Amino acid sequence: MRPLSTFINLSGGVDSTYYLWRWLRENPDESILVHHCLFLQKRLKEEKNACDSILAYLRKEGLTNFEYVETGMQKGTFQKRTLDIEMLSGMASVIVKAYPEINTILLPYSKEETADLDNHYKSGEDINTFNPTHRYRKVNQVMELWTERKFDYLFYREDGGIISKQKMMEEMPEELFDMTWYCRRPKNGQVCGRCHTCKKVKRAKENLEKSIGKG
Repeated sequence: MRPLSTFINLSGGVDSTYYLWRWLRENPDESILVHHCLFLQKRLKEEKNACDSILAYLRKEGLTNFEYVETGMQKGTFQKRTLDIEMLSGMASVIVKAYPEINTILLPYSKEETADLDNHYKSGEDINTFNPTHRYRKVNQVMELWTERKFDYLFYREDGGIISKQKMMEEMPEELFDMTWYCRRPKNGQVCGRCHTCKKVKRAKENLEKSIGKG
């Protein structure tokens, strides 16, 4: 049994899929706990299907050094605006608390999604000194408070900063990328092409195609 050391939230999107795929390949002697939370009904089915396909692909490729847990959360009658990351941090904390052997949190950050954190990191400062009021730091603080312990935080780097979606798409198998789901407002099971994540992935694909063309 490979020791369980690390935790990741898997949404089925480009960033978390790439991070999980890369971690499994680079850490064959360890195991990671993969958590997917079923929430926000408008894209629950698409994200669930993506995660199932991604995990099946990883197993097929022999990347089996993970455990998988799935939880559920709904807003109920609460109609105020909430961020996905705020809802997820609470559920992830409950999960991680049950696994005292976990000491590392894999943070699926990309340059496009975390430009302010990327600038902070490029300045040579540690991630744990990042603005404590920022929502990304608050997630870490929630997990540390709930579990009553400190963690190491891991995110992948490129050229001195946080890795870009373009680089992720360049490195991961095309078959795996095609399984990801990143749209925030799907319509009839199809990506909308207009939400902020659709636009970022489209831009990354276009930049990758241009770089391949130049090569």
